[in-house]
Amino acid sequence: MNKRIFDAIPDIVSHIGRNNITVQNAFMGFDACIDNIIRIVREKKDNEVSGYFTSSSQFGEFLINLDNKSCGVELQTKLSKIGGNMVITGNALGNLGVRVECVGTFGLPEILPVFRTMSQNCTLHTIADTISATALEFENSKVIMFDPGPYNNLTWEDIKDILGIERIKKLISGKRLISFLNWSEIENSSQIWEGVLNEILPSIIHTGPKTFFFTDFSDCSRRSKQDIQFAIKLLGRFREYFKVIISLNQNESDLISKALGVPEHKSDKEFVEELFGAINTDVLVIHRTKDALAYDGAVFEKCDTFFSKEPKILTGGGDNFNAGFCFAQLIGLDIFQSLVVSNSVSGYYVKTGISPDVDSLVEFLEKKRRQDAKNLQG
Repeated sequence: MNKRIFDAIPDIVSHIGRNNITVQNAFMGFDACIDNIIRIVREKKDNEVSGYFTSSSQFGEFLINLDNKSCGVELQTKLSKIGGNMVITGNALGNLGVRVECVGTFGLPEILPVFRTMSQNCTLHTIADTISATALEFENSKVIMFDPGPYNNLTWEDIKDILGIERIKKLISGKRLISFLNWSEIENSSQIWEGVLNEILPSIIHTGPKTFFFTDFSDCSRRSKQDIQFAIKLLGRFREYFKVIISLNQNESDLISKALGVPEHKSDKEFVEELFGAINTDVLVIHRTKDALAYDGAVFEKCDTFFSKEPKILTGGGDNFNAGFCFAQLIGLDIFQSLVVSNSVSGYYVKTGISPDVDSLVEFLEKKRRQDAKNLQG
């Protein structure tokens, strides 16, 4: 932990303690799935697993060496759980005390029981059948495989038919945070966004502080350059109503920068500032394995993560990071403090497999600071 993070923690903890988090509320959409967390068996001894593939490159080399051959691969399911960017982010926010209206593909005609395990602060509204995803996890990366099914067919008209336009207005109205996630995997995401822009937002009266609009495009490698450019254009329209925040991982920031013609730069600061200028946002966040970056047009920040050498789970780490950033912004923390909180929520989740509540988050921060204080004294 560097000194700046060390010095920031007491103020963050104090700020969290002064806030009535139960007054914070959010609307989130539109995905939901069941995640199956998988490890790939590399070798066995005496009928017991003696080793897994530890990296995607290691598994890739194994497959390359089998070109023109057939093989069998043993998979071991570590966990089946709630999944989807919106679901994991919404659940993490709910655990932190935020009341969240979640609109997603929770199953039809009824919400599937697995999703009833979400935080009690989350109210669920289903709009389509769900899907299953297989997450191949390695020590420092993951590969998620899925058949999009209902994701390919969901439209704005479907959402209106199931929920009704007046109910949608009621769900969105008065929220401090609006978040549309997983743009890349919901085939008609841009059409859904346009529907909200054209039919919902103009009739909603906004009072009090400006609402946050938060999005994470997810892995858009399958999307065309034109699709990405159009979605970025829509972000500009959301800025008429909200303070817009976009969060990307390293892969997503590379893909979007290429689609927008942003060149590579020698420094992180130069790259983030250039991408910020092209992306129609008020705050740009990029989260990476060992650090996270943020820029709001005036201030650039870089913050180390609480990296875990022995992660319990990787799938959902970025979603918990996003939940932490939203939570921090809702309670009024600055950008650097927000990155510290984001990395803490994600770090806790990756280490334990559970999204923290407020007490656990505070304990995590204080414990890290105590450990670092001992290291400094040593």
